[in-house]
Amino acid sequence: MTQRAIAAALLAPGASEVRNPSQCSDALAAVDAAGILGAQIETTAAGYRITGVPQTRFPLPETGISLHVRESALCARLFAPVAALLYPAAAITGSGTLLRRPMDDLITALAAFGVTATAAGNRYLPLQLHGALQHGTATVDASASSQIISGLLMTLPLLQGDSEITVKKLASRPYVDMTLELLQTFGIAVENNGYERFGIRGNQRYTPQTCTVEGDWSGAAFWLAAAAVGGEITMEGLHAGSAQADRAILQVLQQVGAQLQWADGALTVRRGSLNAFRFNASDCPDLFPPVALLAAFCNGISIIEGAERLAHKESNRAAALQDTFGKLGVTITIEKNEMAVHGGSVHGGKVSSFHDHRIAMAAACAGLFTDEAVEIDDTRCVNKSYPAFFTDMETITRANVTNVLM
Repeated sequence: MTQRAIAAALLAPGASEVRNPSQCSDALAAVDAAGILGAQIETTAAGYRITGVPQTRFPLPETGISLHVRESALCARLFAPVAALLYPAAAITGSGTLLRRPMDDLITALAAFGVTATAAGNRYLPLQLHGALQHGTATVDASASSQIISGLLMTLPLLQGDSEITVKKLASRPYVDMTLELLQTFGIAVENNGYERFGIRGNQRYTPQTCTVEGDWSGAAFWLAAAAVGGEITMEGLHAGSAQADRAILQVLQQVGAQLQWADGALTVRRGSLNAFRFNASDCPDLFPPVALLAAFCNGISIIEGAERLAHKESNRAAALQDTFGKLGVTITIEKNEMAVHGGSVHGGKVSSFHDHRIAMAAACAGLFTDEAVEIDDTRCVNKSYPAFFTDMETITRANVTNVLM
C-alpha cells in the first residue's frame, strides 16, 4: 500500500500526504524511485509530503533515467510503466534475489503498450526501456503476478486516448483490488468487468490526497499464527474489511480452532485446538510461510493449495519451506499444486533463510515453541518487508531464537 500511495502521489500534481508509511526496504525503494522520477519528497512526523509532477510536463525532457528498485518486484512492475510514461528512455535494475526473478510478464505487457524492453538473458533485470507508453488495447497474461496489471492501471489513465486490458489468468486478485481502491481515492476511474477486462478512460488526472497506510496483514500473519500455536496477542491497526490478500489468515485461524475477537478496532487471537486444515493460498501466496508455520504445530496433515505460485518468490519458497521445516522435524511434501504439512513435534536446529524475509520470520516464530534454539543463518533479509521484526519479537516475549548476522 505504501508503494502504491507513493506512486499515486508522484503522479498527482500538487502536494499529497502519505501517513503511516512502511519503512521497509521495499517501501524505501519506492521513495527513491519517486524522487528520481521527479517528485519532491519531504519527510514529516506522520510520514511523507510528496509534491507530484505537473502533467503539463509529460513526457519529461529527452533524457534517460535509472531506477534501482532494490529487491522489490512490485517496485519494478509498478514504476517501470511510470518511468515509460515520464521518460523516453529508462533503466530498471535491482539487487539480490530479484535479479533471478523472471520479468517476462513486464516485458511483454510494456511491449503491448508501445515500450521496448531489453533484458539480461531476455527475461531478467536490468531492463532498458525505450519509447513512450502509448494507449491501446492489449491482452496481458497475469498468471505469474498481478503486479503489472497494477502498474498499467496506474499509468494508462493519464494518456490521451482510452485503453483496454484483457486479463488472462489473473493471479492474486486482492492485490488488484488494493490498486483500484487507491485509484478511486486519488480520483481515477477504472471500469472493471469481472477482472477479465479493464476499461481505462484517458485524459484523467490524479487529485492530491492525504492517505493513511493501513496496518500490514502480511507481517501481522506471523504473530497471529504464533498466538494460535501457543499464546495470545492483541494487534491494533489492522482493518477487518481490508482489501489486502493476506487478511485471509483469518480463515485459517478459524479453521484451526483459534479464538478470535475484535474489540475497539483491535484483533485478539488466542490458542485453540490446533486442528489440521485445508486452505487455498493461490490469491495470497505470501501467506504460505506463516500458514506452514501454523500447520507444523497442528494435529495431522494440513493441505495448502497454490504451491505453483512459489517458484519465483525471493526464494523457491516451496523448496525453502520444505528444507527449513524439515530441519526442524516437520515433513512437508509437495505434489503438483498442493503442499502437505505433516504436523507434530517441532524441534530446534540450524536452518537457512534462503535470504528470504518470510522464511526467516517463519523459522524465528517456530523457535518460540521449541525446547532447543532455532539458529537462522541470515536474518537481515527481514529488512525487505519488516525491519522491526526481531525488535517486536523481543517486545512480545524472550524468544528461543538465535539471530545470526543481524
